[in-house]
Amino acid sequence: MNGKLVYLDTSGIVKRYIEEKGSEVIDKVYEESEAGRVRTAFSVWNIGEAIGVLDRYHTRKLIFTSEFETALSGLITESIKMIRLSSLQILPITPKSITESWQLVMKHHMYEADALQISSSKEAGCELFLGADDGLIRVALKEGIDAINIEREPQKALQQLV
Repeated sequence: MNGKLVYLDTSGIVKRYIEEKGSEVIDKVYEESEAGRVRTAFSVWNIGEAIGVLDRYHTRKLIFTSEFETALSGLITESIKMIRLSSLQILPITPKSITESWQLVMKHHMYEADALQISSSKEAGCELFLGADDGLIRVALKEGIDAINIEREPQKALQQLV
């Protein structure tokens, strides 16, 4: 499969299953990925973090039980489908990504989970990093990654996909 390798941060993954600002960009990523025009990547860590976000939405009653179950089921079934299509890479947490994330934490004074997303993206050779966390996007850019905040610059993100 050809196409640009696009890393989704946790907020991007959640936007696929809970309608939020920036969801249209993520929907386009998945559409392009399923069509074989781009490839999507995220870390196994992001999956756990996304499940945690969905659970918090549910326990805080921001979403109904049915919405939580639909979102969780969608995350699992769609990920399996995309893996089978070779359009999704779920990246492992490697010793290299962990040790590089420690360096990023010290260099940029950032949260370890965010640093792990950047180091995983770099290790996998992702060509575009999409997310909704300004601080994370800023550090990714400082680290030489083409990164876009999908909430602030959705049109730019959409143009990068084609």
